[in-house]
Amino acid sequence: MNVRKLFLIFLVAAACAGAACGDDGSGPAATECFDYSKFDGTTPEVSFTTEVLPIFQRSCSFSSTCHGAEAGSAGFAYLGPGLSEQATPAQIDAIVAQNVGVASRATSGMPRITPGDPANSFLMHKLDDTLRCGDLECAADGCGASMPYGGDPLPSAERDAIRRWIQQGARVN
Repeated sequence: MNVRKLFLIFLVAAACAGAACGDDGSGPAATECFDYSKFDGTTPEVSFTTEVLPIFQRSCSFSSTCHGAEAGSAGFAYLGPGLSEQATPAQIDAIVAQNVGVASRATSGMPRITPGDPANSFLMHKLDDTLRCGDLECAADGCGASMPYGGDPLPSAERDAIRRWIQQGARVN
């Protein structure tokens, strides 16, 4: 396949993925809730800048439609610039300011990220597709779609890295 065709396929896929960032609540119901009693979030230590941020950039920030706009496109929280960019200290501050300890856009009853408590971090419910689990106030009425929207769930190792980072205090390290 020539480079031009590959580029066109990439553009179409990016446009479709970007258009799919709407939060219409029609995501699939979780089949199993995450068991935090079996999770050790203390080790290994997770670095935000070298481990978590690249996951956000690769899966959540590839377009400004979802989580790639610092101003928060359509009420979505900022999760960093695209993978091709190096995040500046100001962008990292914006990620923290829009997510850590901040109420979610959906009426979930919990912050997007609760430092030290991934079970009560709405972001983890979105990533784990456990939107019908836990103490979510929106579980009966719909909490929106899982993340990444319209795509496959992140690998469990990546979700566990984010979970550990939250458990370890959601620090910028």
